[in-house]
Amino acid sequence: MSCNVTESGWIVPTEEPATEPVRLRRATADDADALALVGAATFLEAFTWMLPGEDILAHCRKNHSAESYRAALAQPETRITLAVTANGGSPVGYAMVTAPDLPSFAVLPGDIELKRIYLLSRFRSRNLAPVLDDAGEPQPNLSAGQALMNAAISDAQSMGFARLLLGTHENNRRAIAFYLRNGFVEAGTRTFQVGNQCCCDLIFARPL
Repeated sequence: MSCNVTESGWIVPTEEPATEPVRLRRATADDADALALVGAATFLEAFTWMLPGEDILAHCRKNHSAESYRAALAQPETRITLAVTANGGSPVGYAMVTAPDLPSFAVLPGDIELKRIYLLSRFRSRNLAPVLDDAGEPQPNLSAGQALMNAAISDAQSMGFARLLLGTHENNRRAIAFYLRNGFVEAGTRTFQVGNQCCCDLIFARPL
């Protein structure tokens, strides 16, 4: 990789690296700023095709502030797994398990919600973004997205819940295929507000 040295002395790469390994770790309240950054960035990347910019901004101001993540992490049923680049520690995705917040869906005792599972698109390939284990070795045939899902399922099971719920837009075919591969089945719908837009999601459920 070639690089240029700027007047400030920073070394600026002029080529993207062939691979950018990632690590997963448990998020804490100290990660609130990182979660807010990657939460807003991944929401923007995911929904520019369907939502006006003003509604995306309004949603992110409300739901992806550092304060909102600190408040969520203070709740006993919240677990967040953060994906970061192995070299620089930059946040690139996360999976967030919380108490269900699905007012238009019949939540059952023993349910827990996978409220968010986001990952920047360039880190979805297991070849370009291998997941490292605690020893720093790549885990074979494991993508960062699957590693985040595995962590969410493990967290839900460790807390003793019986069913994992999640919601996604009905036209998000790539995500739906991923959820189906992980044992989720369609279980209903929900409506919610994003800025001035009233949106409808499909709800999927997976027994634990």
